[in-house]
Amino acid sequence: MKVLLIYPQRDPRSSVRTQFDWQRMHEILFWPFPVKTDGFLFNVLETLASLTPPGVQVKLVNEKMTPINFDEPVDLVALTAMVTQAARAYEIADEFRRRGVPVVMGGYHPFSMSRSGREEEVLKHVDSICTSEADHLWPRILADAGTGRLQRVYRQEEFTDMGSVRHRIVTRPSQWFRFGNLSLQASRGCPFHCEFCSIITMLGNRMRYKAPEQIVAELEPIYEKDVVGYTIGRLIFFVDDNIYGNPKQFKAILRGIIRLNRRYPRFKPYFGSQLTINVTKDEAALELMREAGFAHILVGLESLDAHVLKSYVKHHNLRFDYDEAVATLRRYGIEIVASFIFGQDDETPAVFDRVFDFFDRNNIVYPYFNVLVPNNKQFERVYEEGRILTMDWRLYDAQHTVFVPMRMRPLELQEGFVNLVSRVLSYPNIRKRLVNAYVNGRSRQVVLPYPLQVSVYVKTLATLALTGDREGYRFVRELTPHLLANRLSMLQVLGQLDQHDFAVKNRQTLAEHPYDLDIPSWEERCGGGGGGGMPRSARPEPLSSRREDA
Repeated sequence: MKVLLIYPQRDPRSSVRTQFDWQRMHEILFWPFPVKTDGFLFNVLETLASLTPPGVQVKLVNEKMTPINFDEPVDLVALTAMVTQAARAYEIADEFRRRGVPVVMGGYHPFSMSRSGREEEVLKHVDSICTSEADHLWPRILADAGTGRLQRVYRQEEFTDMGSVRHRIVTRPSQWFRFGNLSLQASRGCPFHCEFCSIITMLGNRMRYKAPEQIVAELEPIYEKDVVGYTIGRLIFFVDDNIYGNPKQFKAILRGIIRLNRRYPRFKPYFGSQLTINVTKDEAALELMREAGFAHILVGLESLDAHVLKSYVKHHNLRFDYDEAVATLRRYGIEIVASFIFGQDDETPAVFDRVFDFFDRNNIVYPYFNVLVPNNKQFERVYEEGRILTMDWRLYDAQHTVFVPMRMRPLELQEGFVNLVSRVLSYPNIRKRLVNAYVNGRSRQVVLPYPLQVSVYVKTLATLALTGDREGYRFVRELTPHLLANRLSMLQVLGQLDQHDFAVKNRQTLAEHPYDLDIPSWEERCGGGGGGGMPRSARPEPLSSRREDA
């Protein structure tokens, strides 16, 4: 039996890119050779492949890197899809089913559609869906597919026991250089209840961790076989949604990693993950993170406004001074990837200048800005009010405006978002933040051996000059004193060339909306009495009034 595991693109026809796929960085490094790469080795494909029983041949396809061969002889296609990938996943599924190949789809999109009673939309395109975690179900799904008895819906009634599963990276070490980050997972769940979060609805509020020994067992093959980790250093990202959800268990994991580091003293790991801001008050955790090799963490700050945070049910952020939290992380050599969301009902266009000032005064190198995508109960409320502008899932990527904000015109939200990304990721602002965070500050960076640093510097300048990127060329030249003194890593500079490219391409979101954004805010319509939004006649039946068997 041969199975194709596919991670779809958002929309192959779109020129808008995701922020951390490192597309431009790899173009510069590998030019003139068209090497296909990605920012992350996707953990979901690796996890399913590692759970596949003997006798089943599995091929992994990340569509960003490998074109799909629809004529490949396979017995089953398995797709994973977040909401924004759903439209492309449907296209892929339809194409394989036309060839008589059964298709199963898992991931958050089929889960959320099933939860709202709309799984039939997905089942028009696939033979079967999985509406939960699949660790305990995957062998059964494969067995049913092998006998031609796929069920329409699979659901794992109990949460996966993370202490009993055994995951591993199955992609060959010879291919690891094509990924910016290798990835693995230590835990699932989150103890908080943020209104916009899709994770807790699917994975629950109870933290579930792998044993430290299992995490070390998953890391050790990387330490043994990864050439990159012994030359320049390897970025390894835990894809957990809140790895600090249980501080005691997180610290046990860190101690396990520290012991592993001592057994492989020449290996240079640079860890990252997603955490909540309360880790900045836990000095014991921060010290262990520094010793383990953490270099960056993504923290959901979301807003500078207390009213907005309360509306998001993000009360744990209210007790923290964001400026102080950033400074604390830097004292431990950790750079923050600061995430903000724009479009909540209390926000006006003034929010964008406030957030820019915050990034500017704190010299935050990695912003992560998102347009609000209504989710869960939030979606149902906005949908019932008639404020949803589209249900084209390709646009549900946190880069496009898909609803009518309360106190902003949709165009103000989209333009404010695009302009903020462009301002923060302009070359003068990037240069200022790089120098202050890494040259003058203490944030940990991947330091290249000096001959390699100079080689990458020369190669980057040559590529930028020969490809006509004059603006990028000037940016690198202006940093030359810091680069040739090896106080600033060329990998940081390449990362910021990539971020600038993301900002340039992000401007094209303005042209990708197939509907009018220059319409009144919801407040301007006197509580929604006016027109706008998705017309009643075009909207599906409200979710809250659907029958359970619809």
